[in-house]
Amino acid sequence: MKNEVNNFRYLEWKTPEEMHFSSLEWISELNFINDEHSFFEDMLKEYTLPIIEFHLTEKVTDLIKKLSTTSSTASNLHKDIQDHINGLEVMLDGKDNIKKETQYKEAHRNLLTEFFKFSRNYNRLKKEIFKTVSEALKHQKQKRLLQ
Repeated sequence: MKNEVNNFRYLEWKTPEEMHFSSLEWISELNFINDEHSFFEDMLKEYTLPIIEFHLTEKVTDLIKKLSTTSSTASNLHKDIQDHINGLEVMLDGKDNIKKETQYKEAHRNLLTEFFKFSRNYNRLKKEIFKTVSEALKHQKQKRLLQ
């Protein structure tokens, strides 16, 4: 609960320019994540043989499903943030429409929370993917050393 109060205060003094910059940073990070998705898919395809050989197929199938879900979530979040950026006019039009400005700030706070949840979950998924591929490669290396 304390965290939510701090976020709200943070938005109270954040200027429209700062909110716009934050939104652009989120878009940039989502674009990078999109590129990473391609990398992870390629990596999992490249190491298919060690993965199959050491019975990690189920785990990798689950990771691929999570990666697909994450890609879809990132796409939706990207769209929501882009729509939010396009709505910034409310804050810059020079009119004092408190209700619309408050709604915009609330939407920004919600996107901030949603983005950080997404980012935290995505980082966990990345660690899991690297751990699984590393495990497969270690088994492959051990097998080669034993032969």
